[in-house]
Amino acid sequence: AGDMAEGMATALQGGGVSEVLVANRTWRKARALADRVGGQAVRLSDLPLAMVEIDLLLTSTGATVPVVEHDDFASVTAERAGRPLLIVDIAVPRDVDPTVGELDGVTLLDINDLRRFAQAGVERRSHELAAVEAIIDEELGRFRSAASARGAAPLVASLRSWADDVRAAEVARHAARLEGLDERQREAVEALTRGLVAKLLHQPTVTLKDTAGSATGERLADATRQLFDLDDPR
Repeated sequence: AGDMAEGMATALQGGGVSEVLVANRTWRKARALADRVGGQAVRLSDLPLAMVEIDLLLTSTGATVPVVEHDDFASVTAERAGRPLLIVDIAVPRDVDPTVGELDGVTLLDINDLRRFAQAGVERRSHELAAVEAIIDEELGRFRSAASARGAAPLVASLRSWADDVRAAEVARHAARLEGLDERQREAVEALTRGLVAKLLHQPTVTLKDTAGSATGERLADATRQLFDLDDPR
């Protein structure tokens, strides 16, 4: 599993998921990742048995061909007796045969689905955002102080609120695709999309705080308000 998968597994734990199982082609790596995310390692050969009981399958391997095939998974869904299963495939290329999503009780989301949830609106301003990121990279590390960080807090709060509104609206817009999920799985989708938004906003947030109170910080703050149509908190 990659860094994104580890981050999402951690977000799931923070979102109230009671148990996380970790499988890897290497047993040592499975145990190491399980320790880091507070989960339990299982051998890859035992994954079909584990899939009978789970509510959410998150996949992220470096395989060049699908590791979860339609025919293999059909027998698993039969044993699940109709219980809904959410599969989140964030691997590129995909780990899961797309036709698995056609099986009864299975909802299959890939990395593109998650990006649409988290980045709608941001993508419409991609060229402006790239300009802001260039300024952020240039000025990173300057004016690090607690007073500056406090000065940027209202703008950071507005930016995070805007991003979460976009995220929530996109999840709601795709609600029809999630109708088959139970409450726990819906909470998992919420945790996953919140984790992606947090990662997207982390670096801009750090730089807005670090440059607050400087001429560069004022330019960044004004650009951020204009790009995302935020109210001036001053």
